Amino acid sequence: MATIAICGVLPVFALAVVFADLIDGGAGWPFREAFLGAAEAILRGESPYPDIDDASIAAGTAYVYPPLAALAVIPFTLVSEGVAAIGFAFLLVAAVPATLLLLGVRDWRCHGLALLWPATLSAVHVENITILLALAAAIAWRLRDRPAGAWGLGVSLAVKPLLWPLGPWLVGTRRLGAVVRTTVVAVGLAVGSWAVIGFAGLFEYEALVRRLGQVMDEWGYTVYALMLDLGVEAAVARLAWLSLAMGLLVATFVVSRRGHDRRGFILAMAAVIACSPIVWLHYFALLLVVVAVAQPRLGSLWFIPLALYGAEEVQNGTTFQTALVLAAVALTVARALHVAAEEPKTVVVDDASPETASTMVVAVESR
Repeated sequence: MATIAICGVLPVFALAVVFADLIDGGAGWPFREAFLGAAEAILRGESPYPDIDDASIAAGTAYVYPPLAALAVIPFTLVSEGVAAIGFAFLLVAAVPATLLLLGVRDWRCHGLALLWPATLSAVHVENITILLALAAAIAWRLRDRPAGAWGLGVSLAVKPLLWPLGPWLVGTRRLGAVVRTTVVAVGLAVGSWAVIGFAGLFEYEALVRRLGQVMDEWGYTVYALMLDLGVEAAVARLAWLSLAMGLLVATFVVSRRGHDRRGFILAMAAVIACSPIVWLHYFALLLVVVAVAQPRLGSLWFIPLALYGAEEVQNGTTFQTALVLAAVALTVARALHVAAEEPKTVVVDDASPETASTMVVAVESR
């Protein structure tokens, strides 16, 4: 009975609360104001991007993504804002089991807990695309040795380049063909989508993103924000953040190069979060991929992200809340790496002979 209550009843109740708020119009503002607003601007022949000094940047309602996301949302403009918001929320909820099934998670209890995670509920509540990026990461892992895998990651990079730290994992595992295909897809879609809107905002885009970081980076769940809260100088705090990000990227490459595919991927997903200068609660929905790859059946790992119920949804709350969130995320990644340590080691041998020019993957027992 306890299992049914925790993994079945509570997730349904929590989602019902989220959808009730969406119906009342009290949630989903990134989708309603940023995404729908950008899509409508494109239909009017206007730029979807605000001026660099626009108040919407500080308010968190500005559209700051590449054009592809706004173009993809255009069909939602055919219905009312409320209907569009509910429809998009259903899409996000459906992406959660899709992500888990792609990663081999068949245990219904895991699906229920994933929908109960605060980060997952927040992603649906604010209607950000983080869950869709988690789905893209799941596709990249599931199809990592197939050409089609480049499409999932390439599309995600063209929508929002958050998953770029998966690059060191691909390079470390010698999947250089995947790197090339992913780059071609991402660049092609990015250039093509910008061409559709007449390259509006292209030359100002870098300044826009930099401005967003200046406004928001001290309010996220990051090492940088935590150290600022503790009274550390901004330069030292930024150095600590950059050191952590670089350390994870290097660790991703080294671990992947040594044949630990699964652990390299987990480190890469941790680097995705660490490298982002702005991290709010919904970003941790990316841990769906980390946990599912490490432990596809119910175990203690699935319960750790529930600790994020102590976090604020928007911005980072108190110093204690920031520390709590970072500790819970670090524990999740550390536990995932420990569980994944039992995987077979993968040694990649490049055969560069003109006759074959192939890559052989040989699995050997991890020592």
